Amino acid sequence: MTVVFTRIVTPKSGHLERTMKFAKKRIKALKKAYGLKISLNVRMGGPAGQLNMVSYHDNLGELEKVRRKVMKGVASGKIPQPKAGTIESVEDCVWLRT
Repeated sequence: MTVVFTRIVTPKSGHLERTMKFAKKRIKALKKAYGLKISLNVRMGGPAGQLNMVSYHDNLGELEKVRRKVMKGVASGKIPQPKAGTIESVEDCVWLRT
């Protein structure tokens, strides 16, 4: 069953441009390091400036393998992190596609 992973990022007020640049940089690094295809969406309505990064995976096992690789990449500095004080909140969601 296909798995859809979403990460919703809400920037702090006044940090939308910086957060958008960070998201694009992170997506590029994830593609280069792990071959991930991630789409970036901007919310219309609701919390202003929310970003949504979406990736698709063959199953939960694959998603977990990718997640562990990304965590190691973040810890080693291979995958960028946002500057302190720019992000209000982050929400990860896993959806099963039927």
